[in-house]
Amino acid sequence: MNKVLLVMVAFCTAAAGTVAFAAPNKFSRADGNRDGALNRIEACVGKTPNVCRNFVRMDVNRDGVVTRSEIRAYNNVRRTSRGLPPKRY
Repeated sequence: MNKVLLVMVAFCTAAAGTVAFAAPNKFSRADGNRDGALNRIEACVGKTPNVCRNFVRMDVNRDGVVTRSEIRAYNNVRRTSRGLPPKRY
């Protein structure tokens, strides 16, 4: 019985991981080359108009790409400037 339970837990864990990975967000859909960063072309062609509009402001280290952490930092600075608490991700 313990073996059956162990197999069921392993199957459910694997299935849950697959479901979470299969649900892409805007960043993942726009990241055409799947390198974990958006260059300006990917940002403007993809479904990320805010990133396209503010690309230069978001690219803090001026490496030509914007990462998720740079986008989050930019959005949190904007939130705090409006008197809102920073968003926890």
